Amino acid sequence: MINARRRPFLYFPLKHHFEQQVHVHHRLRRYRAGRSMDYDTATPDVIAEALVQELGRETDGERRAAARIAELL
Repeated sequence: MINARRRPFLYFPLKHHFEQQVHVHHRLRRYRAGRSMDYDTATPDVIAEALVQELGRETDGERRAAARIAELL
């Protein structure tokens, strides 16, 4: 699974690259992984704000992993 630890991240798909614009974007949205950014409009302030928002999201990857491991023990 992509980003199994559910770490927040930003990604900048290539503008005219079909796979990145469609397939990768769809897969990452389905996994609720990362935030798509537009390179042309991403100023330092826009990137900083997006990072603050992504880092502030609740993630529970560590708790879920520990629970699964505990089931095996």
